Amino acid sequence: MHPTTPQDPLAPENRPAIARRALAWAVDFALVLAAAYAIGVYTVHQITDVWDNAPQLGVSTWQLITGDGDAIDRAGQFATSLWHQVVTAVIQGFLLLAATTFAYHWACLTFTGRTLGKALLGVRLTPHTPGRTAARAAVTTLADVGCFAFACCLLISGHPVWSVIAWLGSVAVFWFNALSAYSGRTVADRIAGTTVVNATYTAPAPQPQFQPPAQPAFQTPAPPYAAPTPGPYTPAPTQQTPPPYAPPMPQHQPAPAPQPVRTP
Repeated sequence: MHPTTPQDPLAPENRPAIARRALAWAVDFALVLAAAYAIGVYTVHQITDVWDNAPQLGVSTWQLITGDGDAIDRAGQFATSLWHQVVTAVIQGFLLLAATTFAYHWACLTFTGRTLGKALLGVRLTPHTPGRTAARAAVTTLADVGCFAFACCLLISGHPVWSVIAWLGSVAVFWFNALSAYSGRTVADRIAGTTVVNATYTAPAPQPQFQPPAQPAFQTPAPPYAAPTPGPYTPAPTQQTPPPYAPPMPQHQPAPAPQPVRTP
């Protein structure tokens, strides 16, 4: 476990209690169950309409009792057609439930950073960008209703063994995601890169990135013999006046050598 700072969302003062997170999940799951009930009622109406609008079989009970082959085949095709329509309606209901759960979590977390349960319990999600909330909503939907819905679809499709395996997997996924909340972040949080924090948590302001000063462009030095190029701020050369005339300095003449004196 890495050390935390007061600005870290995993710091003890920023992490909500497990009981609050559990109650927030319970509120959200109650809304999912309400949606499941409404979708179930709609699916039952669909199945009833399929049965009421089914064409007449045209086979008498006496033909079925006497074992009329043609009547039995027609009855079998009729029952198979009805059953496929019922299975399709049920699978569509489970898909609609999964889509509704995903849309609820994604929309609430993206626009407000919290679902209804999180808002009531004073917790929220950070960060809540659309991409991260989509990943978190997908994992949450899979753990809460997705795997269980898949197991039910396998059962109604005529695969009881695979249905039991999928059901056991759904239980394992649900509890693995739920119990990982004790570490501060659930599996959904780790996959999405998010964290559930208290509503009073304030994210630290982003620090400006250090930018090195721009290096001046390399300039080739002028050769030593080149005359300097006058620039816009170079003062114009001033005309120098010749110095005043000065008389030539007297030249030093050596003294004549003394002549010897002759005596008579």
